[in-house]
Amino acid sequence: MKRLIISILSLLSLAIGARAQENPIATISHDPGWCTIIHRWGFIGDSLCSGEHEYVRADGSKVWHDIYDYSWGQRMVAAIGGAVGYNFSQGGETAKGWIRNFWDSPMNRNADISAKAHPCQAYIVALGCNDKRSFAPGDASKDINLEDYTKNADTFAGYYGGIIQRVKTLQPDARFFVVTLPNLYGSKEISAQIRAMAGIFEKVYVIDLEKYAPDFTTEEFRSRYMLMGHLNAAGYQYIAWMFMTYINWIIEQNLPSFSDIGLVE
Repeated sequence: MKRLIISILSLLSLAIGARAQENPIATISHDPGWCTIIHRWGFIGDSLCSGEHEYVRADGSKVWHDIYDYSWGQRMVAAIGGAVGYNFSQGGETAKGWIRNFWDSPMNRNADISAKAHPCQAYIVALGCNDKRSFAPGDASKDINLEDYTKNADTFAGYYGGIIQRVKTLQPDARFFVVTLPNLYGSKEISAQIRAMAGIFEKVYVIDLEKYAPDFTTEEFRSRYMLMGHLNAAGYQYIAWMFMTYINWIIEQNLPSFSDIGLVE
């Protein structure tokens, strides 16, 4: 009996260890899965969130153009069917800039859309690529004032946390999926602050692309999914499938926490 108990405990330990090391996107599904229980999505981000395409004119000058219909967010809601999604995003955006351009005084390339005018059940926050050039990563445990977001520090962590805080004043029960940076655009310091948000705020979940995404720098990935420095149409579709696969996994692991999602208005 003692040996049987030890064997069972060993198997349980192995199972728990395997689950902890599980890669949520080891196999990419085209099925939206549990994403279908969320009907109103907000997409907060920069060019990679905006379906931005990059190309070269005949005179050799480069052009960057946000084509929102090709963004992974819009490809997600198309796959879900019956859902709506709002791109609170534009090329070159930072966490600080987002607060100004989509919250305080909406002036942006997506018809001056206001995040305040479109409360959502869930938000995917994909910022950080541009912030590393302008702001120190900071320390989320110190830079976020939970009582007054206007007193957050002048760091990436302070502004990024401030976005979540502001949206929560509008939609306190919304779910947030915060996205770490894949290797091509990465910054370990920035990604560390993004992960920290899940420990500071309730109903925040991490899509850890830094840890689990395929290598964006390989010739195979670039030839299939990229157009110079940005994704191409197939690349944005691929990211949509990747996010839906990851979010389906998150919801599956936390189903009781999503039991009231239909009541989030």
